[in-house]
Amino acid sequence: MSVRGDVHLASPGWSFEIRERMRDYAQLGKARLSSMVLMSALVGYWLASSELMLGHLLWFAIGTFLVVASANAFNQVVEHESDARMRRTAERPIPAGRLRRSEVFVAASVCSIAGHAILFVEAGPLCGVLALAATVIYVLVYTPMKSRSAWSTVPGAVSGAIPPLMGFSAVQGSLGPLAWSLFTILFFWQFPHTWAIAAAYRDDYAKIGYRAMPIRGTQLRTVAACVLLLLVSLVPAMGGMAGVVYLVGASVLGVLLVVFAARFGDGTARVRAVQLLVASLFYLPLVLALLSFDGKVV
Repeated sequence: MSVRGDVHLASPGWSFEIRERMRDYAQLGKARLSSMVLMSALVGYWLASSELMLGHLLWFAIGTFLVVASANAFNQVVEHESDARMRRTAERPIPAGRLRRSEVFVAASVCSIAGHAILFVEAGPLCGVLALAATVIYVLVYTPMKSRSAWSTVPGAVSGAIPPLMGFSAVQGSLGPLAWSLFTILFFWQFPHTWAIAAAYRDDYAKIGYRAMPIRGTQLRTVAACVLLLLVSLVPAMGGMAGVVYLVGASVLGVLLVVFAARFGDGTARVRAVQLLVASLFYLPLVLALLSFDGKVV
């Protein structure tokens, strides 16, 4: 058989292996979650811009995506043992044995360094510092705290609410009222979203001792978080930073989320937990879209 024929026969196998490896790395970086976080950062960037500079925007997007994806990969390095014990996460690349922890740690480190360097150089020092703060809080505070306290949701909410601040600072070099409004919206959104996930996967979380849910008063706290989310979501309109379209849309979406939170109860009914989770996943992109359409910097 010719050498050319051998290469031709071997190439499909190599192609498959490359595709599988790329799929594993996409799973490590939680590509869909990273894309949602990037979207919130881009909303901040959009609202802060008087005109779009595509080169600058592209570098900001690349740097932000690398930072977020690497933080998600670090999270899986830390949690590989607990991931192996949960049905939902047992097939992730590290617990399933497809990738080694050391390999993932090196890849995540390279991506993190590259992402932060891009943001410091291209988006400015404030943006870089915010990205670094989000990474440190998520990886070194929130991740280990999940197995120790239900209060872990607080640092998790802080880190998850920082990306819009990064977008604003990348354009303006400072943080104005609309930036902080976005921060508070994302901060309070994290609570019903996180608690809905914890309730939907209650059995898995119980296996590894995760304490994401409030110990007492689950329904009251979930409803309270959604009411606070509704109130802070109206601040841009009340402060002249958004128009009537946003005011009406955010009000309707906020009230609907409060209804789902009330139906959530104590979190023991999985169907209600999934409903709240889905509602939260619809709520955030819709509110951000409304604010992108009808918001303005004052």
